[in-house]
Amino acid sequence: MKKLLLLIIVITISQTAFSQKVYNAVAGEMIFGFSDASYTADGSGILGNNSQGSIAGPMRWTVWFHLGFYTHYDFSKNVGLYTGIVNRNIGFITDERPSDSRFTDKVKWKRRSYTLGIPLAIKIGNLEKGMYVFFGGQYDMFYHYKEKEFLPDGKRKNSQWFSDKVNLFIPSVFAGITFPGGMSVKVTYELNDMMNTGYTTSDAAGNLIKPYENMTSRLIYTSVYTMLSFKESYMQVTKEEKKLMAESY
Repeated sequence: MKKLLLLIIVITISQTAFSQKVYNAVAGEMIFGFSDASYTADGSGILGNNSQGSIAGPMRWTVWFHLGFYTHYDFSKNVGLYTGIVNRNIGFITDERPSDSRFTDKVKWKRRSYTLGIPLAIKIGNLEKGMYVFFGGQYDMFYHYKEKEFLPDGKRKNSQWFSDKVNLFIPSVFAGITFPGGMSVKVTYELNDMMNTGYTTSDAAGNLIKPYENMTSRLIYTSVYTMLSFKESYMQVTKEEKKLMAESY
């Protein structure tokens, strides 16, 4: 009797935990990015020549290089989740004082980083028809940083792998909606500043400075993309299989 009860429990767990639809998908993205960028004190920035206040610039639009690989688990017709690994190019644009003391007018700065992220999201809706909302969180690793400063006499740019100028790991939350056919719209909010407020460097006189100490730089961006399924499998124990298991027992 105990063995039969154990068998029933094992079959029930198998049906609920492993008998659902599992499939993989790949997606690129168009990203429309913004930031709350500002300096919270006077005398901020590389030369200490920025005043307190917003430095947020226009929207940043990118399509390269964004690529994600996802695995979806549909527990029922209405509830599921997905995870995966995603490469993105995210960043922000500001209007602030230049790093060259010869110029006084504000100039455009572009700061961006390639990131690798691992998302985990819950899906709720009509999963069979592909119409559902989703929400979740993600952890991003900022592995390649690049900045451009558009000075009156030309563009200055600098890039670094695993730069100390940015925080290496940043968590985020997101929410969105997926439509039949796979097209999705998602909004993501980074929970920490992109720029490392503890980063230390030297100015022209050799003095140690923290250019981002008084800088806020949290990112918010909207993604538009379509997930393309390239493999589907069903880890499903059918009624016939369960019956055969019971009979063989």
